[in-house]
Parts: sequence; C-alpha cells; structure tokens
Amino acid sequence: MMSNDEDHSELLIDDAENRLFERFALPMLQPCTTPSQKRSAIGIAKTLWLRFVTETDTEETIYDDLKRVVGSKHDDIIALGSMYFFKMKTALTDAEVGQLKDYYTDGHNFARLEEWGA
Repeated sequence: MMSNDEDHSELLIDDAENRLFERFALPMLQPCTTPSQKRSAIGIAKTLWLRFVTETDTEETIYDDLKRVVGSKHDDIIALGSMYFFKMKTALTDAEVGQLKDYYTDGHNFARLEEWGA
C-alpha cells in the first residue's frame, strides 16, 4: 500500500475506490525507486484503469495506449502490457470489478473519473 507521501494519484472519488486503484497499480509501482518513476507509473496506471473500468481494454487498445506513452520501445510495451493483463487486471476480485462497473454506470461518477484520468 502506498503511503500518503507517495500517493501522486490525486485521490479518486472515495476511499474504497482509492484502495482498489492502489491494489490495481501496485505491480507497476513496486519497482519504482524515484519520485519521477512513481509519477510516470501512476500516469500509466490511470490510463489502464480507465480502460479497465470502462471495459475498453482490448489487447489492441492497451498496446496502442502504451505505444503513445513509451513510444516505439517494443520490449517496454510488451512488458507493460503483460503486467497489465496478468498482474494488474487480476489484482481485483470479480465482485470488486462488478462494484466498480456498477459505480461507473452513474454518469456523475463517470464524469469525475474522466476528470481524474486527465
């Protein structure tokens, strides 16, 4: 779990949602050793979270998004994509994913999510 001084995520709507995001982002944040790396990882995790909760996380969209972030570094894109599909996406239970999807069907909550991700 990230401490308050490490949390650069600009808090989500509520504590429960923040805890879920922290668990989701943990595989990407664990290897970070500098504040700059952590900021970059949070930014990438936000993009992946938006795809995840909106169910637009196809292999194609994830790899396109990662390519926009890291450029043409093929090995980095593959490594980050694999981390997303095999570690981040599986960090939450099916029940938690269902709760998130229900939560974001509310237009107000979804609008706040889009603002957070920007």
